[in-house]
Amino acid sequence: MIIKEIRIKNFRSYYGDNNIFQFSNGLTLILGDNGDGKTTFFDALQWLLNTTIDKGNIDHMSEMCKSKMEVGEQDEVSVSMLFEHNGEKSVEKSFTVERISEGTFKVGPLVYRGYETTGPERVQVSGKRLIDNCYDAFIQRFSMFKGESELNVFENATALKDLVDKFSDIRKFDDLVEFTTSFEGKANAAYLKEMRSDKKVANEAKALESQISRLAGEIDTKKGDIKEKNTSLEVYSKRLDELEENQETSERYKNLQSRLKSKEDKQKKLKAQISSVDYNHALLDKMWILCAFPDILQEFKQKCSALSKEKRKLEKDDERRKAIEVGKLEAVKEIQGVLANGVPGLPWYLPDKETLEEMLHDHICKVCGRPVEEGTDAYNFMLQKLEEYKRHISSEAAKKTQKKEIEDKELFKFSNIESLHNLSISLSGSNESQITGLIGEISDRFELVDRLTQDLKEVEQQIQDIVDEKSRLLIQAGNVSEAVLEKDFNDIKGLFEQKGRAENRLTELNRELGELEKKMSDLQKQMDALNPDNSQVKVYRDVYRVLEEIAKAFSVAKKENLRRFLAEMEEKANSYLVKLSASDFHGEIRLRQTADNSTEIRLYSSSGTEIKKPSGSQLTVMYISVLFAISDFTQEKRDEDYPLVFDAATSSFGDSKEENFYNVIDTLHKQCIIVTKDFITKGKVRFPEIEKLTCSVYRIKKADGFNTRNMATIRSTIEKIK
Repeated sequence: MIIKEIRIKNFRSYYGDNNIFQFSNGLTLILGDNGDGKTTFFDALQWLLNTTIDKGNIDHMSEMCKSKMEVGEQDEVSVSMLFEHNGEKSVEKSFTVERISEGTFKVGPLVYRGYETTGPERVQVSGKRLIDNCYDAFIQRFSMFKGESELNVFENATALKDLVDKFSDIRKFDDLVEFTTSFEGKANAAYLKEMRSDKKVANEAKALESQISRLAGEIDTKKGDIKEKNTSLEVYSKRLDELEENQETSERYKNLQSRLKSKEDKQKKLKAQISSVDYNHALLDKMWILCAFPDILQEFKQKCSALSKEKRKLEKDDERRKAIEVGKLEAVKEIQGVLANGVPGLPWYLPDKETLEEMLHDHICKVCGRPVEEGTDAYNFMLQKLEEYKRHISSEAAKKTQKKEIEDKELFKFSNIESLHNLSISLSGSNESQITGLIGEISDRFELVDRLTQDLKEVEQQIQDIVDEKSRLLIQAGNVSEAVLEKDFNDIKGLFEQKGRAENRLTELNRELGELEKKMSDLQKQMDALNPDNSQVKVYRDVYRVLEEIAKAFSVAKKENLRRFLAEMEEKANSYLVKLSASDFHGEIRLRQTADNSTEIRLYSSSGTEIKKPSGSQLTVMYISVLFAISDFTQEKRDEDYPLVFDAATSSFGDSKEENFYNVIDTLHKQCIIVTKDFITKGKVRFPEIEKLTCSVYRIKKADGFNTRNMATIRSTIEKIK
């Protein structure tokens, strides 16, 4: 199959009906920068070839076309392809769009037309059937690739089986193995039945059959365990391969984490040292404020001493004043206690209040025993004496209060002067020398803080450098998170242990299987050694043995043919690998069937060492080489070829790599359509390199004058530049 022409009408950025690409039988390049319409071209071709789509999609309609349509007006979205496949054929997929209102569109039914030339006539056929016959989904799967990530077709577990079914006779062995295995089973059943019915050997045959049946069950179980363990090993190995790609990254990450923690600990320590002294508090607590004022310190001490001396003098004078005032109160008291003739009277408290009141009440002097009548001098004397007693009590209370006020009155209520004087004393002697040395202490502290601050700046810069290195590391590892790297590092250790245990167990299982198969062989020999009377038994036995060997032969042949198929594909892929790599290192491709019957593509050095971390360009060339090999198989086995279509498949190539690659592709006798931004630098095509190629080259780009915010102004233009 050769694609001759593709027309695109109103499909997304391809506005109008004059978007035409014509292709040669070899290489055709479609060059475009980001956003110019490269992927849209690929999507348009995929949409055309997808026979499962039954409806049109308004999202495929050109925004520019929609913006120009009036209400009631309609236009068409279509993609068509003219191709050669046992004659000239074409296929077109389209649908109409009608503008119903300002923001509403009606999508018409999807039309899928095909045309083929039969003799002189051009006949319309089903577009779906035409594509399914000429370029079916299977072929598309191995011929159309969007980006580098889709190039490894063997990531799909069924890819190998599909290839074998399409391009190899190996699939015929499945039926042969199934038939012969079935015949073998039936022959064995008939053989054993006859052995059990033979009277001479029946008992021995039954015993051996029982042992053989039990042993066969054990062998099947053991084979199942081996298959399961092989699958586990494949899983472990595959996972380890994935993780080992990040192992170096993970180890570097661990090292960076360790260095980062060390630097952060040092940062915390430096900050603690710098902030260990609070300058504001130190001004008073550490008396730093005094270091700059030695004269003031001396004056402070002198004033504190003078204040203390003045306080002591004032306190002494105050004590003298208090004594005088108290003495005056005592003198008044003595004068009040002397009678008129100078003779001291009785104490004021004799007789007491209760006695005087009792004598007045009883009208009798209980000192002399004489009666005292109310109104007499004696009675008035006692009454006067009682009043004096009361006055004295009141006077004494007042004097005590006054005396207490005199004694309690303090000249200095607080001890501030003593505190200042004590502070002054404490600042003398050795402390005064210490204060004098504060200038040196503060200077040393400032120097230490300056040095620590400088160290802190260096540590913080180192921390930032490590953080930046971690960021670069994560970017190089594919923007995986730190948690993933941490997990990968730990998983690698665990998987190595699990893989080791699985390998040891697999060795044991294979040894046990060998022992079981040896026992089975011995039992079969014992069974065959029996000599039954019935000669028919021997016939059944011989038939069974022959069919058993045939079944084994077909099974071995199937495996051997699959090995040869992979070896042949591997050889073809390596021949392309040599061509596409030019003088660059490329290694050798090896195709390996895994335990789950899928296929892995690996790159090895000629020394036999696997290249664990091929570069992006090496992987791309390796996968494309395999795709070319598959394409060759198609041509050889089905006598037909098909184009290979790539969208941005070489984005990992450098300028020199892409030039060599395209020079080789240009010489291959195989139709390739490559949509790429290669050969474009800063929006300009590198024509000197293009001129070296013999292939057709198209340049697609956005038409000038578009609005960067309005999709309706975007239109991809097509120019054939070579």
